[in-house]
Amino acid sequence: MDLISILATVILITTIGTLVVGVAAYIAFKLRDKRKPKRKDPTAEEHGEMQAIFLKRYVPVKQANAASTDKPA
Repeated sequence: MDLISILATVILITTIGTLVVGVAAYIAFKLRDKRKPKRKDPTAEEHGEMQAIFLKRYVPVKQANAASTDKPA
């Protein structure tokens, strides 16, 4: 075999392998997308909003003071 035939074979095998991996990834994505969650998320509130578990939201001091003075008592 000459060099061009070998390179053409390598390119063909690589292309076919890439297509096979792409199709397998798409099928795995669709299967994962169809799967329903088995239990409710414990960090979600009643209206579905997620609560932070490990991090607290940073509010600058000026903004926190302004928010507390804007709210009626």
